[in-house]
Amino acid sequence: MSCRSETMYETLMNKTVLADFLAPAITALGKVRHNPQRFKSLPMPAFILAGCLRHLQGMKTLREQIQQLFHLTDADCVPVARSPYSDALSSEPRKTILEQALAKLVPQARTQLPDRLQQLNGLQGRAVYATDGSYQSESAHYRRCTPKQGGGDNPKGHMMLAFYDVRLGAPVDVRVETQNRHEMLVFKDYSKESYSLLRQRKALWVVDRAFVDMPFWDAQKRRYRQTVITRWKENLVIEDSTVKSFDETIINEGVYDDEEVTLKASSERWRLISYQSPEGTYFQFLTNEMDLESGVIAFLYLRRWDEEKCYDTWKNDFASDKAWSKRHTGITQQALLAIMTSLLLLLFAHHHQGHWKIVDEKSLKKQDARIDQRYVRHEQRIPWHIFSYRAVSKISRQIIRFLKHCFLKKSSSGLYERQLKPLLLRYL
Repeated sequence: MSCRSETMYETLMNKTVLADFLAPAITALGKVRHNPQRFKSLPMPAFILAGCLRHLQGMKTLREQIQQLFHLTDADCVPVARSPYSDALSSEPRKTILEQALAKLVPQARTQLPDRLQQLNGLQGRAVYATDGSYQSESAHYRRCTPKQGGGDNPKGHMMLAFYDVRLGAPVDVRVETQNRHEMLVFKDYSKESYSLLRQRKALWVVDRAFVDMPFWDAQKRRYRQTVITRWKENLVIEDSTVKSFDETIINEGVYDDEEVTLKASSERWRLISYQSPEGTYFQFLTNEMDLESGVIAFLYLRRWDEEKCYDTWKNDFASDKAWSKRHTGITQQALLAIMTSLLLLLFAHHHQGHWKIVDEKSLKKQDARIDQRYVRHEQRIPWHIFSYRAVSKISRQIIRFLKHCFLKKSSSGLYERQLKPLLLRYL
């Protein structure tokens, strides 16, 4: 490790809050086989530290982060120059190591964090994933050339297609696309990769209408026994339908129709479920999952919005609204570091909340207020899942603020008791 980066790393990781926060990622990195001497100017632990810290603090520019790191260390020169850091972001070998470290961190998180779908009958431990695309602005150094200008860049910006584990409550993988391509094409490319989640047997996917491709999902069900839940698309043609009976239970409240249908675009049987929310909004869900209760299908689709809250955190709290690099590899590493930071935040919050046996009481109070305003005052039925699914979907901004301002403080139970616990119990 170079003298400058070694000073930075030792300063930031010397029994500090940041060291506690990053410990699971450093442990995961230690399980990845790589030569630590390969990257001398900025070793992988320091690279992960700088990337997660940049997200944690929402640093918009590299210059801002370099200046801050310079002020935090006692060195006479900056701890890491902009050029080595930019080279590190664009390094394909680093991306491979980062992907492998993330792959080690995800099982660790699944072991320690609660299963958010444990109360649902019928899933039997099946993986449940959601996916959707989000767009970020290009780096200031990126010269976009859209199809109207004769190029192939996406007019919306760079696309991040994240894969969200609904059980875990966090993203676990991502693909980035800078060209003007449809989300479903990127999704299909992802399905061909060796370690794609689309090769996991019996997984259940929750997607929006942009991913309606009947032959693709027919093939996924035949090959991997995967099923999908999505919204009805008006251009689909029903050739035959049969009314499917369902039990009038609390889980199926709001379901008023469940049909087994044959579609012109598919060789398999599908279900079309009609559902009315307590607010009076009508939904039609399309699925090739034939065994789950109709109300569970509706519930799982509504849980897809948790991924939108993840994107909200990335864009408003992390530094993911704008690309860090003009290269595809650099943008991908930025997204991978955002996933790693999200998982570390969940692990950090779970550990400390479990230590004091408390929950994010402010968020739960806000939930109760919304229930009262939305349902009780209007004498509407309260959905069954409101009280069985109380886990907060969005990462608490109070925890992010604590880490943002206290990451360099010495870690101690007294510090967490004085400055973190009150943030979780009430507004200061």
